[in-house]
Amino acid sequence: ATSGTMATSRNTKRASRKRKGYKPQFLEFDQDRLSKAQVVQRLLFCSFMLNVTFVAWGVLQERMLTRRYPRYTGDYFTYSYALVFTNRFWTLIMSGFLLFYLKPRMSKTTVIYEYSFPSISNMLSSWCQYEALRYVSFPATTLFKSFKLAPVMAMGKILGNKTYPPYDYYVAVMIGVGITMFMSSTDELNLQAMTNGAEPSAAWTGVMLLFLFLFFDSFTSQFQSRMFQRHADLSMVELMFATSAFSTALSAITLVHTNELTPALNFVYAHSEIHLHFFMFSICSTIGQLLIFYTIKNFGAVVFTLIMTTRILLSIALSCLMYGHQITGLGFIGLMMVLSAVLYRIKRKAETQQLIKWQGMEDDKGLELVQEWHEHLDM
Repeated sequence: ATSGTMATSRNTKRASRKRKGYKPQFLEFDQDRLSKAQVVQRLLFCSFMLNVTFVAWGVLQERMLTRRYPRYTGDYFTYSYALVFTNRFWTLIMSGFLLFYLKPRMSKTTVIYEYSFPSISNMLSSWCQYEALRYVSFPATTLFKSFKLAPVMAMGKILGNKTYPPYDYYVAVMIGVGITMFMSSTDELNLQAMTNGAEPSAAWTGVMLLFLFLFFDSFTSQFQSRMFQRHADLSMVELMFATSAFSTALSAITLVHTNELTPALNFVYAHSEIHLHFFMFSICSTIGQLLIFYTIKNFGAVVFTLIMTTRILLSIALSCLMYGHQITGLGFIGLMMVLSAVLYRIKRKAETQQLIKWQGMEDDKGLELVQEWHEHLDM
């Protein structure tokens, strides 16, 4: 009865829009005005652009943090917080545009300091993943992020007393085993170093940073989810804007406090090659986040997850091709195990909903939107 009432409500809303001459904005579509063929065209466009922007973003991230300027003979760019600041600044600009363009309802119940908690954790998670690239390969870092499910579930239990279907636990275990196989063979992790007294490899530093990334990232998503549960009038766009505003200010303060601002600016000024990389890095980040917002809101979580799973494969393949990473037989088995577990979870989630939500996501689905956003966003 409840689902029937909701469907009737949606149909009434669309009929009302037609009578009033409602014209959908570019960031949404209306099945009454677009054919399914046109919707599929938009979906293909989203799929293509999501893969292009995020694969390019990953390649640029690896280039900037692990290669010299000039190439082979120059210096390394070691100012990770500069990348954090750049990303958050452009996210602030984008979310400000969305706030002006979409004009969502503004929350009257939130307290401004609440936004600072996810801002700090989001800033720290980004710094950890950037620093991890100094110790482990980009393919390992990309695959490791698939393990987000486990800390998100743990944090959901702690902060929100949430329950999860049994298959999520099985998937988390399979992903963990697959990542262990991949990293122990491809990144030469010495799994016995911690027990036999041998000197642990530098890659373990990267692994610890990646675990910290998962911890901070899962806290961010679960805290923001709790904000949506507490504040019914909070919109996703307002949350993005406020969080990025805090993160921009805090990352700028951190750059000054750690005395990295001047050296970072001097490095960028002295190495012209990095100018284009910084510009493209920011553009890919900004457009990618806009596409995430658009795709989840209009096509639902299942389709979006499928698209982002193909992005994992493409990112790893291109990184191996461009930067010469080698994947062993055991590493390949681990990679396939992780992808199989992810695809199995997609299949189980798809059993309870349409593959494509032709009517898009309702405005009051901010909680679902933020959960899917953080499950796949690693900027």
